[in-house]
Amino acid sequence: MFVLNDKPVEYDFGGSRTRLLVSGDQTGNAYCMLELFSPAGRASPMHRHQHEDETLHMLDGELEVIVDGAPQCLRPGSMLVLPRGTEHQIINRTGQTAHYLVICTPAGFERFVDTCADAQTGPVEARIPTDADKVRMRDAATQFGITLLPPRTAS
Repeated sequence: MFVLNDKPVEYDFGGSRTRLLVSGDQTGNAYCMLELFSPAGRASPMHRHQHEDETLHMLDGELEVIVDGAPQCLRPGSMLVLPRGTEHQIINRTGQTAHYLVICTPAGFERFVDTCADAQTGPVEARIPTDADKVRMRDAATQFGITLLPPRTAS
């Protein structure tokens, strides 16, 4: 299999600039790969994936990933594998943009991103998600086997 993508599609996905590097259509649905630029202070909701394993590979910056209630710190070069069904939340608690790759196996997560956000033709300036953006994400989540969970409370 040979994949060349020199013009990746870009999205403002939940307030993070997201580039689709490899789609399931290009890999026989074996995997997809996205590049994310998560601004300072941005966080995903706590969630879990029913259909895919998710691998995060940190390129620049720092992320905290809450995995089944335990915080993990990702720094450049770190990699974290989240098997399907694992509750997790990705948080940028720093003052700089975090730059990382997301690889999902099998593919499908990229279709969720495309359903939640409109493809752009050029570099995206991410913005704080609106209430309408959040509703769009919640509505799409069930369609793609993603369960959004309420925030954990300290015990």
